[in-house]
Amino acid sequence: MYLDRLQLFVQNGQYIELKQLENKLSHLRNGIKQYQEEVGLERIVWRKQGVVGYFTRTRLYKEDKASLFDFFHCFGLLPYVVNIHWAKLLPDEQVKLEALTTKRGSYVRFWPKEPQSLLVEGQYINESQPLRENILDLVSKWRELKRRFDRAEKQWTMLRKGALREWGELDRKLKLSSGSLSVVQLQPQIQAGTILKHLDISALIRSGSINYEKVIEFAAKGYFNKSDIDKYRKIKDVSIRYTLMEIQSEIKKYEYYKRKMDSLSAMSRQI
Repeated sequence: MYLDRLQLFVQNGQYIELKQLENKLSHLRNGIKQYQEEVGLERIVWRKQGVVGYFTRTRLYKEDKASLFDFFHCFGLLPYVVNIHWAKLLPDEQVKLEALTTKRGSYVRFWPKEPQSLLVEGQYINESQPLRENILDLVSKWRELKRRFDRAEKQWTMLRKGALREWGELDRKLKLSSGSLSVVQLQPQIQAGTILKHLDISALIRSGSINYEKVIEFAAKGYFNKSDIDKYRKIKDVSIRYTLMEIQSEIKKYEYYKRKMDSLSAMSRQI
């Protein structure tokens, strides 16, 4: 049932509409971002439209990875703060560890025969009119298209999950007139502790990355101070990110962040 509906979603043009909505949203977002850069405001709330746009700065660090791994290894925390990227292991290492991995499942993907058909035609910003004069129209249009996109994407995701259950997670492929549907296997998952047991630490350093959310949790529990970590991390750049979202989504994001900070605070009080 789901597989039939998934095929119909593709064949009747709904998939093309979904991708074109995505492209239109990107185009509109860039225009709104440009306006906000021109007026020099880091944060703007369009209350009538229910939309907020803001810039955030993110520090990019250069790590002394070997020293960091050695630091966490001394505390016995290395298996708990490192995520392994399977693709970064050498082929012979993957063969040796394959039986020790955890399968991560798969998903259904559509491969269009003509990717160019997904491109948006025409302009969605009146480039002859100053951004300051039509910014409210742009924000309203973005919100309208964002809601249409979210509904279509939710349906697309639901149909793909249902089709996967009907297909099973085997290597399947279905050819359509506009492309093909196939099952894509996710890379397996393996724990850092398993790497340490069966390979040397150089393999762990090469294939692993530090999960700083976990690091913050252990710091809150009193295992070490954040300043101990900062010795092995130097700021190399600062990236600026622009976010455009509905105000209700920002409220939910803030509530999630607050719960997380409250949890870390509770951990620190238990020391």
